[in-house]
Order: sequence, then C-alpha cells, then structure tokens
Amino acid sequence: MSEEQKTTVNAESAQDVQSVLAELKEEKPAAENAGQEDADEARIVAEAAKLGEKSEQSEEKPQQRERNFQRRGKVNNSKFDPSTQKETDDPVEIRKQVEFYFSDSNLPMDKFLFSKVGGSTNNAVPLSLLHSFKRMRRFQPFSAIVEALKSSETLELVDNDTAVKRKIPLPESVSQEDNTAVVKVFEDKAMPRSIYAKGFPGFGLEEPTTQLDIEAFFQPYGPIKAVRLRRTPDKSFKGSVFVEFEDEEKQKAFLALDPKPQWKGQDLIIKSKKEYCDEKVEEIKAGKVHPSTHRARGGSRGRGGRGGRGGRGGRDGRDRNDDRDWRDRRNDDQKNGFRERGAQKDSRGVPVVQATGQKRSHDGEANGDHAAKKVDAKE
Repeated sequence: MSEEQKTTVNAESAQDVQSVLAELKEEKPAAENAGQEDADEARIVAEAAKLGEKSEQSEEKPQQRERNFQRRGKVNNSKFDPSTQKETDDPVEIRKQVEFYFSDSNLPMDKFLFSKVGGSTNNAVPLSLLHSFKRMRRFQPFSAIVEALKSSETLELVDNDTAVKRKIPLPESVSQEDNTAVVKVFEDKAMPRSIYAKGFPGFGLEEPTTQLDIEAFFQPYGPIKAVRLRRTPDKSFKGSVFVEFEDEEKQKAFLALDPKPQWKGQDLIIKSKKEYCDEKVEEIKAGKVHPSTHRARGGSRGRGGRGGRGGRGGRDGRDRNDDRDWRDRRNDDQKNGFRERGAQKDSRGVPVVQATGQKRSHDGEANGDHAAKKVDAKE
C-alpha cells in the first residue's frame, strides 16, 4: 500500500472512530458522577479505536476479508458498486436519495434504518450515519447535504441540523417489534403500482453499474419509487426486477406500451407484479414448483420474514417423515383444495417457490423470491 493510500485509510478510520464515538455517547445515559463519566469516556474511546483499527485492516486486506466472509458460510455475489458515480453537491440528487431512504417504499423494508427510526416513534437519524452509506459518500462536501435537506417537503432537520427525520411519522400501528407484518402491509399497498421484468444480465453477468443502469432504464417511464433487483440467497442477481411506479396510472401506462421497451436490443418479459405472483401460485397448485425450503433473507427477524419455514409439521407445513413422491403429495393437495399446504408467500406478498427435483419453473428461478435490492438502503 502506498503512503498516499495509507493516509487515506487512516483518515477514513479516524472518521469511523469519531462517528462511533458520537453514536455511543448519544446512546449512553448521563453519568451519575464525574468519575464514572471519565471511565465511560475511556471505555468508549477504546472501543471506537478498536473499530477504527478493524476498519483499516479491512481496507488493507480485502481478499482476506472475503475469505473470512466465505468461511463463515456467507457468500455475497452482488457486484453493485456505487463508487463509480462522480462526486456531486447537486441538492436535487441529495434530496431524492435521502427522501427515498425514509419513504414508505423503503423504510419499512430496511431493517437497519427502520430500527434507527423506531417505527412510528420517528426517531431522528444522524446525518453523519447517512453519509456513511455507500450511495451517500459521493455527495460532497458534507455541508451540501445539510443545505439540500433544508428545502425537503417530507423531511426535517433537527438537533442543530445534525440529524433528520420524517415530517409525518409512520402510522402509530407500525411498531419496531413487528417489522415482518409492517413489510407485508406496505408491500401489499405497492402491489397495484408494481411490475415484474426479466431479461437483464444476471447470474454472473452483473456489473458494478447494473443497478444504476436499470434504474436509468426505467426512469423515463416514471416517476419511479423503487427498482428492486431480485437476488438468490448468495446475492447473485437473477436477471429480473420488481419496479414500483409512483401510481397505478404510470404502471398501467408502462404495461400498455407497444412495442415493449427492450434492454440493449433484447426483448424483456414484462407483466404486472400481481400477474407474476398469481402465476407462481398456480404453478405451486399444479405441482410444477413447490414452496422453497430456503429461509427468506434475515430469517425470522429479517426484511423477508419467515421464508419457507412452516408450523410444527416441518418446513412448508409438510410432515418431515412424508417420503411420498411429489406427484402423490400434489394429488392429495389437489383433493384437499390445498388447504393444508397453500402457496407460501414472503412478506412482500410474492409466492416463495423452488423448483422440484423433476421440473423447474418456466422462469428458471429455482430459488424463489428473496428480498430484492432497492435503490439500496445502506448502499
């Protein structure tokens, strides 16, 4: 590593230390006496220094970090890298990005940011934390973010312009402890204005700018609230997306386009999200695919809720000792009207499916529907 690179890494590590120090101070209750306060200060500084040390090490040894990541059984094949974007102080772009983070289209689905906001509690989030997100780092200088948010119609600055929160909190019924149900409610509301599109470069063909390129592709047909890249458990891009338009009229107008938009000269499979979901339900009923045994991203606490895990009978509601052929199970399910083993849906209302050992779904997406990438909450 060159001296210039080391200087940059040290500067970033120092910034990380200051950010963590500030956050830990905010979370720590007031000390009862000066001695205790000094002890707490020393503890916080030590912990922050360790974090800065780890940050520097991770910058110096990215390959080692990736190997450790894989040894823990966590593989991340996402190629998205927003650092390819140029630095800017454009207030319109800044407001658009931050307002998206706190919007109904993102906040309920973003476990990390949702926990910071505290659901309907509507806690303010430090601007320094937001600026650490990958998508936000290109907005320079920091003061440009403050100035841009002063004229936001949906957000307000608080704490001497050091933090931001929604002007209108999430509904009182939205609690921090019930994130799975919250996601389902907001995704159901978004269903009528959302579409499904497939035919983008996925499974090893994703590039660092693919997310940004697809967003730009749909933007002329907007306004667009969110573009979610659908990914497998190892974060490989499937080549299909869910796009949430501003309203149903925009969604219908897009679906009515003739000829259909093409991706770099290639035809796309385009349909409403509801049509896509209904087709998956029918395929499950027909026995072409069966509910996925993969847990949705985040497990029981994640954005996707409780993946394919069923009740006491085992995954997807079947008896673990049921070793019948899948056709026999399907026939029995059809006779019973699928009352016992219905088409499972994730928290987004999308059927969670997996190809059987005999057939694959016509989509070729055997891993089911996992939480897809938004305009990237933390990236």
